[in-house]
Amino acid sequence: MPKYTETQSRKVISSYGGVESIIETPLGALKIEPFNLWPFFKAICEGKLDPQKFIIEDNRLLRRLQSLHGFPKLENFLAIPTDQANPRNKSVPDHANKSISATYFPTWFYCNNCKGFNNLKDWWALWKKVVQKHGEKAEKEKFIPPKCPYCYDKAKTSNSKEGKRRRFYYELEQVRFVMTTPSGDIRDIPWERWNKVKKDNSEPENSEEKEHGLSFDWVNLCCENQELQYIKSTKFSDLTGIRISCKKCNSNNTLSGFFGMRIGNKNGAFKPVLRTSNSCYYPVMISSIYLPVGKEISPEDERRILKWSEKGKDIEFIWEALDEKYTKKSIDGFISGEVSEEFEAENEYRLKEYRFLLDEKSNNTNLIYDSVNFNLLSIFGLGLLIAIKRLKVTTVQVAYTRQEPLNNDQFLSGEKIKNKIEAKYTSEWGNQTTYLPAIESFGEGIFLNLDTEKIDHWLTDVFMNERFRVRMAHLLQNSQSSDLKSIQQKFQSENHLARFVLIHTLSHILIKELEFLCGYPSTSLSERLFINQDQMHGVLIYTVAGTEGSYGGLASQADDQKFARILKSALYRATDCASDPICYNTEDGQGVGGLNLSACYSCCLIPENACEEFNSFLDRSLLIDREYGYFRSVL
Repeated sequence: MPKYTETQSRKVISSYGGVESIIETPLGALKIEPFNLWPFFKAICEGKLDPQKFIIEDNRLLRRLQSLHGFPKLENFLAIPTDQANPRNKSVPDHANKSISATYFPTWFYCNNCKGFNNLKDWWALWKKVVQKHGEKAEKEKFIPPKCPYCYDKAKTSNSKEGKRRRFYYELEQVRFVMTTPSGDIRDIPWERWNKVKKDNSEPENSEEKEHGLSFDWVNLCCENQELQYIKSTKFSDLTGIRISCKKCNSNNTLSGFFGMRIGNKNGAFKPVLRTSNSCYYPVMISSIYLPVGKEISPEDERRILKWSEKGKDIEFIWEALDEKYTKKSIDGFISGEVSEEFEAENEYRLKEYRFLLDEKSNNTNLIYDSVNFNLLSIFGLGLLIAIKRLKVTTVQVAYTRQEPLNNDQFLSGEKIKNKIEAKYTSEWGNQTTYLPAIESFGEGIFLNLDTEKIDHWLTDVFMNERFRVRMAHLLQNSQSSDLKSIQQKFQSENHLARFVLIHTLSHILIKELEFLCGYPSTSLSERLFINQDQMHGVLIYTVAGTEGSYGGLASQADDQKFARILKSALYRATDCASDPICYNTEDGQGVGGLNLSACYSCCLIPENACEEFNSFLDRSLLIDREYGYFRSVL
């Protein structure tokens, strides 16, 4: 439908939204179309917009995604344009070429007034007939949001005959349910066949026709002139209170047994979910901190190299002309179009960021930071504190999955997942696309690193404690028995798991404390974890433009006295949870999959958009326990 609505950019690329996600708008639930179908993308390709104005430069991230299993033809990242309505007419965009496209989904709507139930195409066909019947012009603009033609016709007729003033417009409401597969497909429920479905407990003979006690007739509808109704009971609040009925033949069925339905598909069975469910959509997002490393070839130098190469200049000439800024091998690889056979794992990629923050000094316009005097913080077992005054983070959406998430390493390595979970690309061009949608965020943060010797000594000491070993063994077992392969393979040992839980929990209590003492809403903060088996043990807590407080307030807390007070207060607050003693004494695991121990919303859990791990692998006892807590000596 050719109508515009303004929406927030974070719904276009975020931890919960992106290409092919369902977003809620004032006009109804819409599904964002693939990137190559956006008017913005088409305008770039047709030369109506200058791509240079939208390019996000992060050569380090670009090289990572240009691996063999990634995007070998990728040229640049395009910044998502600001979605802004025309100030004089809110129903049109301020710049048509800078908009994205979306369609109504789910496409089935019902009327709360007359109970009519139909597909959007059929609703529009009925609406055209009704308005033309009353001598009016059928305009799609007036049909958005969709309106009930039955109620409109009744109101028009009764008003003309009886002289009464009845309400003309009753806006239609979308159903709450859709169907998804592990391969990333999504579709509407076959509502036109539901009122005739047979429910029994026999074994299914054909997975495409009968699943979990439900048998569909895929050949015939209930009657020729089907007229469905969506009837909600006032007595029952569960699915038995929703009935799909046909006014013509009176065949009907409740939605009892609805979530047990499976419809066969060569790529895995479709199953019903709520359109607002987390399992409906998982974006594959890859983010990167900008590092002014100077080792990757810049776009400007790439253009110069190509010009020299076309003129027949050799590698030696190009190398000297660029002031020996790059290696001859990297220049030769660029000219030959060489694509890396190996993908760069997430931990390896973050290790470069970690080492840069520890070893380098930067006053680049996109990364400005200073180490903080550490006299007061060494007693806490911390190794380094850095105030990051300016930070650039690039986030790219490369794909999405449904039903279960897929981590970056699984996607970039081309790994096949046993449970049939497959990623779908953001563009119909797949991995051959030349552009990917991205956002560029500028902000500030605090980088915190634990002392290497102290954390190694702590691990050696605490693994002699029986209670600690039992807790870590339970948590490791729960992770390895998870249905998600990315979680099964996350930790190589209990030692690695203990490091991760310690630093991740520390990050969460600091985020909560910054909210309590400094006025930062936890939704405006994010974490970036730097943890592996033995080389990294740090965390970056940051906020970016577009959220509260990205004007120096967070970086100003990276002062030895201020941060010591924040850390001490956070640790003391962690000793007192509203759910204790139940929360603290948990040993078998709590939360989704039992992946947390002493952690709940009263003490450690934060909004999921602020956490990298979906609020998993948390245990405050590793910080404060009197027998094995890392900070037990300062409490």
